[in-house]
Amino acid sequence: MRLAEDLVDEPGTLLIIGPSKAKVTGGSPRTAARADWPEDLLRARADLLPRSVVDDRTQLPAWQRYRGHFYRHVGDALPDAAASGRLLILSGGYGVARADEPIACYDRKLRLRDWPPGTLEAAIQYEVQRLGTRRVLGFVSKSADYAKLLRRVRWDVDATLVTIDFHGGGAQAEVPKRLAHAFAAVWLREPERMPPGVVTEPLS
Repeated sequence: MRLAEDLVDEPGTLLIIGPSKAKVTGGSPRTAARADWPEDLLRARADLLPRSVVDDRTQLPAWQRYRGHFYRHVGDALPDAAASGRLLILSGGYGVARADEPIACYDRKLRLRDWPPGTLEAAIQYEVQRLGTRRVLGFVSKSADYAKLLRRVRWDVDATLVTIDFHGGGAQAEVPKRLAHAFAAVWLREPERMPPGVVTEPLS
């Protein structure tokens, strides 16, 4: 694997993480503002969300909506990364969301077949170009559709998938927990915090 020092956050890096099934309910009253995303993504969202379990009366910034193992173990690195404007969250209901983007409480796992071909890949590429990104680091489970999506993107920047190789019991809790620790180690530039089992996969 690449050395932790080679993965540390630096200007121009876009970070991508997954969501969680467990979510925080409530939030602020829904607003009518439209997010700045390609029309294909917005249309796909508008088609998919009504067919999902969703309570859109209130909204929270995406990074605050989730409360699964990753989100409970990542610590202060997550709000700091969200505030940087360089954090994307993959989502079953929204496809791709910026960390500070208001989203409703929903229940839908990401299934690539739910989305028009190329829509999510194009949205990620849109964000790369909008931010002038030079590097992308994705922190998701290696076998889920989240990783499959990142592998499908035709990257024209340096892109790396960070996953966890873990074969013991309790993987559903341990893998996101270790991903959270890996994310924190990268963001905080503390390579000594990198957990065991981290594997990096070049995507470009």
